[in-house]
Amino acid sequence: MKRLIALIVFIVGYLPILHAQQNSLASDSIGNEILSQEVTLDSLFVATDSMKLGVKTNLSVGSILTRVINKAQQHAISLSEIKLELGDNLDTTEISEELPNIKTFADMIKQNISENKNFINLRYLKGLDNLIRTVNEENQKHANNINERVKVYNEIGNKLIEIKSDSLFNLSLKDTTLAPIINSELNSLKRSLKSIDSSFLYSEISLVKFQASASENAILLMEMRQFITENQKRLEKEALGKEINFIWEPSNFEQSITFLEITRQSSLVNLLIIILYFGRQYITIFLVSSIIIGVFLKIKRIVSKISNENEFASLILDRVKYFRKYPLASTIILIMPFSLIIFKNPPLIFVSILSLLLAIGSTFLVKQQFGSTFHRYWLTFFPAYIMIALSGLQWRIAYQERWFILLISVLFILMGILTLKDLKHKNFTGSVFLKSASIFLIVCQLCSLFLNFFGRFNLSKTFAVTGVINFYRAVGLFLFIMVTMEAVYLITEYNKKGSNGFTSFFDFQDLQKRMKGFLIFFTSTIWLYGVIWHLGYFDHIYEVVSKFLLEDRVLGDTNFQYGSILLFIIIIYISVFLANNIAYFATMKDQKTSLTRKQRLGSSVLLIRLGVLFVGFFIGATAAKIPLDSIAIVLGALSVGIGFGLQTIINNLVSGIILAFERPIQIGDEIEVGTSAGTVKDVGIRASKIQAYDGSEIVIPNGDLLSQSLINWTLSDKKRRIELIIGVGYGSDMKLVKSVIEKVLERDKVMKLPAPQVLMQTFNDNSVDFRVLFWVESMDIWVQMRAEVMSAIFESFAENNIEIPFPQRDLYIKSLPEIWREKVSKPGDDLEKPDPENPEE
Repeated sequence: MKRLIALIVFIVGYLPILHAQQNSLASDSIGNEILSQEVTLDSLFVATDSMKLGVKTNLSVGSILTRVINKAQQHAISLSEIKLELGDNLDTTEISEELPNIKTFADMIKQNISENKNFINLRYLKGLDNLIRTVNEENQKHANNINERVKVYNEIGNKLIEIKSDSLFNLSLKDTTLAPIINSELNSLKRSLKSIDSSFLYSEISLVKFQASASENAILLMEMRQFITENQKRLEKEALGKEINFIWEPSNFEQSITFLEITRQSSLVNLLIIILYFGRQYITIFLVSSIIIGVFLKIKRIVSKISNENEFASLILDRVKYFRKYPLASTIILIMPFSLIIFKNPPLIFVSILSLLLAIGSTFLVKQQFGSTFHRYWLTFFPAYIMIALSGLQWRIAYQERWFILLISVLFILMGILTLKDLKHKNFTGSVFLKSASIFLIVCQLCSLFLNFFGRFNLSKTFAVTGVINFYRAVGLFLFIMVTMEAVYLITEYNKKGSNGFTSFFDFQDLQKRMKGFLIFFTSTIWLYGVIWHLGYFDHIYEVVSKFLLEDRVLGDTNFQYGSILLFIIIIYISVFLANNIAYFATMKDQKTSLTRKQRLGSSVLLIRLGVLFVGFFIGATAAKIPLDSIAIVLGALSVGIGFGLQTIINNLVSGIILAFERPIQIGDEIEVGTSAGTVKDVGIRASKIQAYDGSEIVIPNGDLLSQSLINWTLSDKKRRIELIIGVGYGSDMKLVKSVIEKVLERDKVMKLPAPQVLMQTFNDNSVDFRVLFWVESMDIWVQMRAEVMSAIFESFAENNIEIPFPQRDLYIKSLPEIWREKVSKPGDDLEKPDPENPEE
């Protein structure tokens, strides 16, 4: 307000003088309009060298000064925003501490490898490689923050250059008493610009230093990974060569460092690795721990609820071998295999901890699954498993372990042989698996034993560790399959108490079969990856497979990769898997619930399946980079084949789509097609399945369902009319017959509307036939009700002496042949012996 009053006084007092001395002045600060007018106010401002004199203009002095003030205020606001952005600094304390530490760590590792080049092993190098990845991610995180800040500083610098280039900062009043507020505003603006410019320059220099430090660390870590890769290749080449003496030769290895010192240093390195990894993955570790606790409490609650509330509790829980006795161990086994894959780039020490937890959990369940004999073997050799697992974590070659590895190989060969001997005459769920796992264990230990004899120490240790760890892991993964299916069984039985519970719709046996195949594939993949990884061939296999899949190939004018084809096949397989399982669950739901026909998904499941397959096909084609025009060409070629030989298939496919839209049949409907009758079980893409009343399944092409006469007993409702033909004798009281039948039909399950009818039908040869018509509410009971009514009618007829006649014929004999005579035999006579007096007889 004061500024506005001073401006008005100034303009009113000096307006005549200002109009007389008005000239054009080049000033960037007074907006685009002022820049285009270029006015000078010689009596008001001191002109500088940077101010360009221009043509005169008729702009009023008041409007010019107003725009000067507005522009100054805009710059003040911009400088305030820049000051706030500069105040939002990086955590320079953390960066200034961690970036030098990263460099020191990398230098230390490089020096350590160089000094112990002849004693380090592949496991140590892989552990260091994982550690360097972790440190590199931390360095990259700082580098990304710095780069983001650099982008902000670039924008700030451009704003400052734009502001400093404004000629407003070259203006000064000749007489500061004329407009003191304007003069103060300009001076304050200049001071603020100078201060902010200095702060920006200082911060920019610091940021450049951090950026250079992060880049230097990145280069050093990259060199370290290359250094490790080179040493890995060197050790892999030397692995097949003779490292120490043959076992029958005198010892030829000496080490300046003791085995205990190697163990101590390895423990420190592993501790550092696990601490750094925990610090990076603490959220995931917390989530996994929470899931274990949550699943444990949920399963324990389910078992308790079933035992207390379910009337079939004893029958259900008798089938539960694991969660009933060992809920915590079973929960650990249930979660651990997923933990092996959800953690990103886990170090060896962390993987070993997860494997140990899986083995400890398996210890409690082995007896229930594989018997007490194998359980004793498991416990007896478990300490040896822990010792060989710890030996596998050594970062440095210790040839003193040779005899220990030899002993371990002998022990686990013995364990494998004892297990096979125990399984020789046994046959139970898992016996074939345990035989295969034992053979794998024996083969690995025999390889280790052979390599140890001939001086290939590192390779011998690799086979020994791989065989033992993956044998115990294989048993744990097998138990994971059994525990998972048991958990699903418990949840299914628990939710059956509610009719609307989703799992109560499942046929558990069928669901178990579906799950088992997937679980076997899942666990086999994890186990095979573990074997390859422990043997040290994963990187090579990955490189070879990647090269094979990703290499560009040419077929005619088309470029393609096997990897794209494989990706397309995988996506299509997943689409088929999803489509089939969605159809399965929807079908089971429709079959097990009493929903009305309109509420069922029924044949609409076919549309869902086709939709999933259609979307999967185009996602696969897009992911595999298959051009759509090529697909159009293929479809065009298929149309020729359709015209010649695929008419029937396409007809059935289109008929299936018509069935899905028109919905003349639904899953669960009772239908008749030609001579086939039964319940609709599935409406497929090409054909539909009908379960006949004798239990057989009839596959009917969809085209036949449309082309033939179709009887759907449950299209509108499930009511069914039953017709009986009852015959009575001509001598019966017909009114009594009718009343007796009508009385029989007065029962609960016979519908009152439409009312039952008893009609006299025909006069047959032997009976008077009555036609009995009545309705029942559901197709499901019509056979039972028909039998019940017929039995009741039969009993009522018997009580009322009503005759149910059967066909009769009267036979009249006009004459008999002479040889037909009556013969009276005496007691003891032989009827087959001819009479001597009458030999013709």
